[in-house]
Amino acid sequence: MQARLTNGWRRAALGLDAVLTAAGCWLAPRQRPLVTEMWRLSRSFPDRYTGSPLPDFLASLTPNRADLAPMDSEQLRRLVDAVARLDRRSPFGLCLRRSLLRYYYLRPAGVPLGINFAVRFRQPHEGKGVAGHAWNTLDGQPWHEREEDYRGFTVIYEWRG
Repeated sequence: MQARLTNGWRRAALGLDAVLTAAGCWLAPRQRPLVTEMWRLSRSFPDRYTGSPLPDFLASLTPNRADLAPMDSEQLRRLVDAVARLDRRSPFGLCLRRSLLRYYYLRPAGVPLGINFAVRFRQPHEGKGVAGHAWNTLDGQPWHEREEDYRGFTVIYEWRG
């Protein structure tokens, strides 16, 4: 019960941070188009992926530009994470949306991220089946990912672009 309560408070705090981050950027006239672009890209992921092999889909997201290099990468990561967290209607899970958005936006900002895709069998309290997870890597190591969120998962596909 304590862990569930702690996770609930953590999710609430992350949600509030996402709202405040997105609102702050939305109020900044120079960043407003970027927020809108991120939102549209996030919403387009399911349609863009449908019918595509995963490597082709990921290759289409591999940026070949460096136009975000002047932007602070930590500020950009926080903004990407906020947009991913607030896109609650997407059929893609939060971890997948966040990984794809980080990959797409942070690589042109000079952060050469990859993406790990992994699975594990669900714990008894989670119900039957397989759970999936995706996270970004930098130099082969998890990047801005808590160990407890990827522990126990077996990587089945790595994308380095």
